[in-house]
Amino acid sequence: MQLFSLSTTLPTCCSADATSASACQGGADLDHMRSEYTEIWNVAGEEITGQNKVVDLPFKRMSARAVIIRRSDGSIVGTLHRRGGKYALPGGAPEDGESILEAVVRELEEENIRLINPEQPSDEDLAVDFFRGYAELSIWHFFVVDDAEIGQSDENVKSRWVSQDEDVWYPGMRERLLLEIGTHHSGLAKRELVVE
Repeated sequence: MQLFSLSTTLPTCCSADATSASACQGGADLDHMRSEYTEIWNVAGEEITGQNKVVDLPFKRMSARAVIIRRSDGSIVGTLHRRGGKYALPGGAPEDGESILEAVVRELEEENIRLINPEQPSDEDLAVDFFRGYAELSIWHFFVVDDAEIGQSDENVKSRWVSQDEDVWYPGMRERLLLEIGTHHSGLAKRELVVE
């Protein structure tokens, strides 16, 4: 049986100054992002390099986000990026050549969030989310911590601990967070997700 995995650099349009897809591909008029990658097939534990491919992706932006969960009560760090808005996860756009984890660590520094006694992050402890409002693909890295020092930052209006009972997030995000916490860190799921 052949399992498909891919090794990829960031999509071509993920440079820090690319705020819209039209800024990508040398000014080409795109309404999406494009990714170049090499297929890697895993057959009986042996990696076999496949074809190089270029594909159009159905989103305009990409972000690296941190799901920071407090061990004691399962609360999650939420960030308000503009007054009157909804909360999002801390993070932002990866810079050219950064891994997702490197981007998240840099963004946490920029947003003045310092993790206290975090578990070692894993490249397998990820979730992927698509936010239609910005046509944004977000890759979430999970961090389980004792606490976090949250300071003031020019990057956002406010960051704070949000209990799993609160629904202050962008539409549909709380449910997505509860689902992913239950999947990745079931012992920290304090709320049961009810689908009606």
